[in-house]
Amino acid sequence: MFYKSFSPERSKKKKRTGINPLHTVAVLFDGTQEAERKLVHQFKKDLKAHSAQEAKSLAFINNRLPLDNVDYDAYNLKNVNWYGVPSGTKVSDFIQSNWDVLIFLGQKMLPHYEYIFAHSQANFIIGPSITRAEQYFDMIVDNTEASTTKALINKIIQAVNTIAVK
Repeated sequence: MFYKSFSPERSKKKKRTGINPLHTVAVLFDGTQEAERKLVHQFKKDLKAHSAQEAKSLAFINNRLPLDNVDYDAYNLKNVNWYGVPSGTKVSDFIQSNWDVLIFLGQKMLPHYEYIFAHSQANFIIGPSITRAEQYFDMIVDNTEASTTKALINKIIQAVNTIAVK
């Protein structure tokens, strides 16, 4: 049922071969912990200060509580149906936006993340070496030594700086 909800496969899209110039960046992450949200918020500020004109994020909150008082873009288990497809305006807006780069800061591939990657309009997707990463990510970062989000962010920055035209 899950894969029936996938329309065209990401591999059939025309892919970009580089990430210069960089105007819009999106970050998808697990924002259940406040420390993670603060870390990603600082990462977005750094991106805006150094290269990106726009940096947005979408957090997955691993609970079923109402998101009425949340002041950032997020979805939770209430927005994920029984076979893993996320829904809601925040998710659909995130998927339909034409990001230059989409960065995934997570340690494992969950069905709702996979759905977002498969349907994303992002030109270039960067993420860690996790299950099915090669199917969705244009750049895979080795995360064997990156057990924290901070370490993963540093690995991604290092990898992007390696391939960026300066």
